[in-house]
Amino acid sequence: MNVILTTLAATVFIQLGYFLWKLSADRHKEVSQDGPTEKQNALSHHLRDWRWLSGLLATSLGWVFFVKATAIGEISLVQPLMSTGDLLLVFLAVFVLKERLRLLEWAGVLVIVLGAGLLSWNSQSMPSIGMDSHKLWAFVGGQIAAVLGIFIALKSGKSPELLLALLVGLAFGAGAILTKALTADAPELSLHLLTNPLMLAVIAANATGLVCLQTAFHRGRASVIVPVQLAIASGSAALAGAWVFQEHISSLRILGMVAIVMGTSLLKAEKQNS
Repeated sequence: MNVILTTLAATVFIQLGYFLWKLSADRHKEVSQDGPTEKQNALSHHLRDWRWLSGLLATSLGWVFFVKATAIGEISLVQPLMSTGDLLLVFLAVFVLKERLRLLEWAGVLVIVLGAGLLSWNSQSMPSIGMDSHKLWAFVGGQIAAVLGIFIALKSGKSPELLLALLVGLAFGAGAILTKALTADAPELSLHLLTNPLMLAVIAANATGLVCLQTAFHRGRASVIVPVQLAIASGSAALAGAWVFQEHISSLRILGMVAIVMGTSLLKAEKQNS
């Protein structure tokens, strides 16, 4: 299985898991009662709900495929291509929830497909050419410094929407870069990856991204947050790919990244306005 198919499998399973978790959460709201018992029953509800358990299985499989994709392909290709997973949510909304797409949403779908096609053009499944450990930690250190600066700026109350979007992008970008580093010398998946100290850093980065993303959605507009965080995450992956992992970033790949960011922003903007 090449890097394109592996990455698409990863994003399909992860987005399917998110969709099932959303169905489980909606179901829990319907059957739960207001008051302190709601939080107490949440965990037991999830463990007894086939939707939540299926979502857990799907996201776990998606993560395995993502790790495999970073092992056999370039992070500057894998990370942007993961963003095409929004297409699955669109199709689920249309065929399962019977929603109808607006004109701009169809335009977003077409632009995302175009971007995915550009990223896939002449791509090859290949291991990383090489990784410079010193550059890796310098790059990640710079991201951490940027994150700390954003937290300080957030305390001042200035532009929380944009700052949170930057924070999400940096966190998800760092998670992708660290995953690539985790698999740089291990194209074949094994249980040894779970004992690698980098695994904790990968988990911490992605968990931070998820928490900040939910916070950002509560405090700002998805039409701003999504394209900004996608641009930062994809841009970080591209820069790290070229500088840390010695990948060649073609102009065609850059165009693909831009198209996916633009297409996803059209989808999110329409959802926010509806």
